Amino acid sequence: MELFPFLLRTCSHEDAMKAYLTNLPMRTWLLLVMPAVVVAYPVVRIVVPAVAHAVVPEVVRTVLSVI
Repeated sequence: MELFPFLLRTCSHEDAMKAYLTNLPMRTWLLLVMPAVVVAYPVVRIVVPAVAHAVVPEVVRTVLSVI
């Protein structure tokens, strides 16, 4: 049994989070985005060549390296 069921109908957690994230200052966004970029950069630098190596045939890699 919930004490205030009418509150759940008028304001969901998702709406509250959207409102909170919309009003974040630029400095906070920067503090959230920079670690994500710092982590994503080396992952992309490792994963993309590995996937290309697995997908692209050896003949194509040889021709591309000659060019």
